[in-house]
Amino acid sequence: MNSSAPDIHDIYPPYLIPQDWRVPVLTGTAVVLALLLAWFGWRWLRARRPRLTLVQRTLLKLDATRPLMEGGDAPAFSVAVSDIVRGYIEERFNVHATQRTTPEFLRDCLTQVGTALQGHEQSLSDFLMFCDLAKFARWSLSREEMQSLLAGARHFVESTGAAVPTKTVVVTEAVNVPIRQS
Repeated sequence: MNSSAPDIHDIYPPYLIPQDWRVPVLTGTAVVLALLLAWFGWRWLRARRPRLTLVQRTLLKLDATRPLMEGGDAPAFSVAVSDIVRGYIEERFNVHATQRTTPEFLRDCLTQVGTALQGHEQSLSDFLMFCDLAKFARWSLSREEMQSLLAGARHFVESTGAAVPTKTVVVTEAVNVPIRQS
């Protein structure tokens, strides 16, 4: 044996990998560019998609009330349908409808001469009074009655959607006229 050569060697010191600042910067830049590209692509696609009209949005909202009708929840259904129709009237005819009672709302409709809303006064009155019976008097509605209520709301929205609102004229003599009872 050769005794002059030691058989135990010391370990090598750790090899330090130099930190390259370019790799994290390039990775971050690529992520930011990918996010910007996705955002611009989403905006471009959204701009190309046709916007829904007020009538289309309202009809979709009315269709969304069908589960309430199927469940037989007459008060919730009548509240939802009434709120949708009142919101549509408010946006379409620029009439304050959502925070008023039915008699107040109908009285204000009577004072506006020459609007497309005035031509639907009787059917709208019947619709809202029927909704009020279900909401406040806890009148139970059958499935057929709820379907006819929904069909009446759809018909009202479809028939008033095409009409162009004319300039509203307030007749001073009609301001203090009581609501017609039918």
